[in-house]
Amino acid sequence: MEVDVVKGLKAIDELKVNLIQAQWYVQHGALKGSEDEMLQGLADLVGTSYLLARRLGFDFSRLDRILLQRLEDLKNSDEMNLEKQWGDLSLLLSYLAPED
Repeated sequence: MEVDVVKGLKAIDELKVNLIQAQWYVQHGALKGSEDEMLQGLADLVGTSYLLARRLGFDFSRLDRILLQRLEDLKNSDEMNLEKQWGDLSLLLSYLAPED
């Protein structure tokens, strides 16, 4: 059992490092003007977030539900004016949870 806990903690730490690396790719890609690097970093952020949630004991579906709720909250507060100016939050919400 002890080995499993250590392996689990090691995996969690590696995933946290991967999140930082992914953020660096986004920033570095933006500085270089590299779309590929920015998109790779963004994809890594999303994928690694799901994997980290799983290692922390959360279901992917629970993360999805929390994400949708957080986006609704951001849409309602619209502190960054993303919704008012561009409708980004509505667009993302309709993409992630389309109304049939």
